[in-house]
Amino acid sequence: MKTSRFAVIDLGSNTFHLLVVDMLDDGSWAPVRKDRRYVKLGSAGMDRIDRESIQRAVQVMKEFAQQIHALKVDQTRAIGTAALREAENGFEVGKLLEKESGIHIDIIDGQHEAAYILKGIQSVMPAFDKPCLIVDIGGGSVEFILFNHQEVLFAQSYKIGVAILYNLYHQHDPIRQEDIAALTNHLDSVLEPLLNILCEVKEYFLIGASGSFEVILDVMPKLQSEIHWSELQLEGLDSYMTEVIHADLQTRKNRKEIPIERIDYIVVAYLLIRYIIRSQPPARLFYCDFALKEGVLAEMA
Repeated sequence: MKTSRFAVIDLGSNTFHLLVVDMLDDGSWAPVRKDRRYVKLGSAGMDRIDRESIQRAVQVMKEFAQQIHALKVDQTRAIGTAALREAENGFEVGKLLEKESGIHIDIIDGQHEAAYILKGIQSVMPAFDKPCLIVDIGGGSVEFILFNHQEVLFAQSYKIGVAILYNLYHQHDPIRQEDIAALTNHLDSVLEPLLNILCEVKEYFLIGASGSFEVILDVMPKLQSEIHWSELQLEGLDSYMTEVIHADLQTRKNRKEIPIERIDYIVVAYLLIRYIIRSQPPARLFYCDFALKEGVLAEMA
C-alpha cells in the first residue's frame, strides 16, 4: 500500500500539539512523531495575546516546522482555536506564526472545533447504546458534544476554558469558597442549555477528551482499557477532585499525578468537571486520547 506522511498541528489556547503520521490508502495510519508544548497563549487573558506568549508560540512553531521538514511530511494542516479566534490580535498573531514557520494556519470557529473532536473520538471508540457527552477542556473554550450513534443532539463551544476561569476566579491560593460559589453561578448561567438536554436524555456516558482528564486517568482505577481509551471508575472521583480543589499551590506541586504545567489550571478544571458530574451524574466515565488532531486526520484521509 502506498503511504503519505501527514502532519497536524493543534494550536490550542494552552497547548500546541504536533502529530505526524504515515497514512495508508485505506485510511488507516501509524504515528511517526508526537510533540506537545505548553505555550499558554491565554495566560494573560483571552482579550489580547501578550508579547511573552507570542514569543513562546513563535519558537514552538519554528521547532515544529523543523521537525516537519526533517520528517519529509507530504501534507500539513495547522488549526488555530479559541485564543487565535477570540483575542483582538489573534488574526495578527496567526499571520506572524505563518510567516515565521512557513505553515498556513486555519483559525476555525467553535462549531468546527467540536465537529473535529467528535470525528476524532468516533474514529477510535466503540458505539454505545446510550447517548455520550464529549467534554474537551481547553485553555480558552470548552467543547460539549452530546451524540447518540451518528446523531448529534447538542454541540456547543463555550468560552469557559481553564485560562479564562483561572483569571476570573482563582485569584487566591487556595481558592476561596466565595470564588467557587461565583464560578458555580457562572456555570449555572452558561451551561443551562446543556443541563436541560442532559436532563431529558436521563442516562448518558461522559467522555473526557485529553487535557485535564489525563490527570484523572492516572488516578482513577480503570474498569477497562484499550490503546486509546479507557473506562474509569466514577466512585471516589468527586472526593479526589474536591481534595485537589481545596489544596494550596505547594500541596498541588507535591502531588505526583499533576504535571507542573497544569498546577495552576487544575483547580478550575476540576471545578468544571465536578460541576457537570454533580449537576447531571453520568452512568459511566471514559477517557479518550483522540480529539481534534485525529478528527482533522480523518478528514485528510
